[in-house]
Amino acid sequence: MSDTGATEVLGRCWFTSQLLRSGVEVARPERDIGFDLLAYTSSASWMLPIQLKTVGLNGLTVFQQYVGEPVALAYVILGDQDGGNAGRSETNAYLLTPEDAWALPTVLELKHDPDVHTTYRFASLTRPLLEQLEAHRVEPGGWQERLGQLAPLRRPIQSID
Repeated sequence: MSDTGATEVLGRCWFTSQLLRSGVEVARPERDIGFDLLAYTSSASWMLPIQLKTVGLNGLTVFQQYVGEPVALAYVILGDQDGGNAGRSETNAYLLTPEDAWALPTVLELKHDPDVHTTYRFASLTRPLLEQLEAHRVEPGGWQERLGQLAPLRRPIQSID
């Protein structure tokens, strides 16, 4: 699939369905305010803004601008049945902190000066990159727990007696 807009929509729909199946509520801001989705529990015990990036046929990009922000980065890598590369059988998603994502080029020892550049583009999904991402993969059904671990916006749950 070469249509970037369609790839983004497919990734967002797939990701939203994974969240809903895990018992996570989803809201979308009407305007671009630095994140694509707001994930939260029905009791609003936690909320987490998510910047969603979908990878169809090519590599992925990491961004310095999110470092230090209270947002999580979700990378959805489409499998061939969802418009991704042939040979990549399943669609998978990875949840990273902005710091973890921005560190990927350094961890992989790639030529990159994080003091000069504000983005890094991986032209393809190499085996070393996928191995680094694997620690951040979230299995279907595991989203509520994983998102809750990263959620900076929490409130104590008060019991009603």
